[in-house]
Amino acid sequence: MDIFQEIVRAKNKGESAVLATVVDSKGSAPRTAGARMLIKKDGTILGSIGGGAIEKTVVDEAMKIAGTVQTKLLAYDLGKDLSMSCGGRMTIFLESLIPPSQLIIFGAGHIGTALAQLGKLLDFHVIVIDNRSEFANTERLPFADEVIVGNYGDILPELSFHQQSFIVLVTHRHVHDQEILEYCIQHPFKYLGMIGSKTKVAKTFQQLHDKGVKDEKIHRVHSPIGLDIGADTPAEIAVAIVAEIIAVKTNTNAAFSKLPGNNK
Repeated sequence: MDIFQEIVRAKNKGESAVLATVVDSKGSAPRTAGARMLIKKDGTILGSIGGGAIEKTVVDEAMKIAGTVQTKLLAYDLGKDLSMSCGGRMTIFLESLIPPSQLIIFGAGHIGTALAQLGKLLDFHVIVIDNRSEFANTERLPFADEVIVGNYGDILPELSFHQQSFIVLVTHRHVHDQEILEYCIQHPFKYLGMIGSKTKVAKTFQQLHDKGVKDEKIHRVHSPIGLDIGADTPAEIAVAIVAEIIAVKTNTNAAFSKLPGNNK
């Protein structure tokens, strides 16, 4: 498979990778400028920048930045630095490729609609899902990248969750939130939040616990959802949720202080 086809495939599946490109080559180096190699997060590779010690060294360096937004420029004297008999010098540019952040909103009511609009302003890939066609449609949600209508149980297995997935549960019925939460908590995510009162949240968490979901997973759920900014209207609640999402994305303490595992 072509490297660029694999990059597109990995992006669509939410997989991170690192692209290594030879930007300079002198002497008897094994590859010339322009040679590329894709290093997946599991360490497998596609393409080659020369094999041997140089390739292993580059893979090791790539694994250090996989899943981040970092880049790295490596320069080696192949004989002196890596004891390669071919000699020569090579400079390799490493670029970490991560999937775009996606905001998956379950519930296309007033809060979900406002949240979708804010999410798009923040450059998320916004997906809105609802089981009511009168709510989940492009006329009401022109700013969403995807609008999906149907039964949640049928839609969930068709979605692609990954480490840059921000998931918000704001459906119109608790039974739907419960169903969706039970599914999503078992899949990769960066943020998972559910709307609800403290009583509803406590009951939901207890049900998850009784079904064998580990406490460390339950403690990652942000619920009641959103930072406490005194929000009242749907738009204000959406702002509070987005504030919490931004805090998680930037790893700010405010996003984690109210999680169950941090309540002392």
